[in-house]
Amino acid sequence: MVVLAASIITKTGKPLMSRQYVTMSRIRIEGLLAAFPKLVGSGKQHTYVETENVRYVYQPLESLFLLLVTNKQSNILEDLDTLRLLSKLVPEYCQVTLNTYEHQPLDEEMIQ
Repeated sequence: MVVLAASIITKTGKPLMSRQYVTMSRIRIEGLLAAFPKLVGSGKQHTYVETENVRYVYQPLESLFLLLVTNKQSNILEDLDTLRLLSKLVPEYCQVTLNTYEHQPLDEEMIQ
């Protein structure tokens, strides 16, 4: 499994928090995150979207998305399991409301 980034973004694609696990430029990750909302169609039942280069595995959280960006060779079952784990950890460590965003840093050991 190769997770390129784990992020929390708004429905419009604005990143609130992102952690990259491989070396990539800021412009590249911002571009990937900004492109994601355009790829997600409304009413779809899937929790992943693939492009030519990456796979987005996501879960809606109120007005946000919890998002993993992986390479396409990554095992989708492991990716979904990682997303499930993150979806349990994020509410425990982050207080998310529509107007404010407060968080405590996530321990890297939790998601590695």
